[in-house]
Amino acid sequence: MGYFQVLGAATIWAFFNGVLVKWVKTSGVGVGAWTGLVGMVMMAAVFLVTGARFVLSEEQLIAVIFLMTAATINNACYYTAIKMAGVVNAALFHYLAPMLVMVWNLTIPTFYAPVSFPHILALLVGLAGIIYVGMPSLGGSKLWILFGLGSAVFYSLEIVLSGYVMNNLQVSSEIATFGKLFGQAVLMAVIAVIFNEKLSVETRNDWRKLLWGGVLLYISFILYFEGSKTVGDLERGVMGYIDRIGAIVLGAYAFEEKLTKNIVIGGTLVIGASVLLFF
Repeated sequence: MGYFQVLGAATIWAFFNGVLVKWVKTSGVGVGAWTGLVGMVMMAAVFLVTGARFVLSEEQLIAVIFLMTAATINNACYYTAIKMAGVVNAALFHYLAPMLVMVWNLTIPTFYAPVSFPHILALLVGLAGIIYVGMPSLGGSKLWILFGLGSAVFYSLEIVLSGYVMNNLQVSSEIATFGKLFGQAVLMAVIAVIFNEKLSVETRNDWRKLLWGGVLLYISFILYFEGSKTVGDLERGVMGYIDRIGAIVLGAYAFEEKLTKNIVIGGTLVIGASVLLFF
């Protein structure tokens, strides 16, 4: 069941990242802030109906704050990269995240997990793929690449922190979801102000898209945290490729983005690297 839950979350993210972020006429952080607010309102309604209490120990609260911060920075970077360079480029650079999970597993005792030779090989193959994808862009603006890499770093932290709060600290999936939605709604608005990104939405149709996007985001977070109880960090990172692959395909189809030779070859290397993690 845990695998199906994680795959369900990744499938929702594929649509969200591949279509919705670029579809709505506002900034990337604007999409994140408004959909996070919708999800947070839904979660608050659930708390009221069920009578659930938002009670956390100091250690749990600190961990949830770190989780929502990592998740918000990840999404802010990723959505911005999508707006700047398109779904295809942003998603492929984001592939680095599962490779970085093993770095945190080996260097931070709290997140320790055994890593085998196939894991190291996967890291090298994935890095080769990412470098190959980015080669044509290295002569021009590198800003979107920095955002893509930044999203990968913080997404990898989000992956290990998700497992930590669910398994080590026994935080409920509802509270963890509320924390992520709160962080996305509030912190993205702060990021928008700092970097002078717009939060305005142009049309009523865009508001409808954001409303349904927030509903999907809420469902995906619940599924992901429930799945995190039984699915390990590296496995969740690799299964997250469903999101990236789906986002690339949907983005290329919806916005007629060109799949260049470098993207196809580099993306194949990165996907191949993910397969190695299962050995």
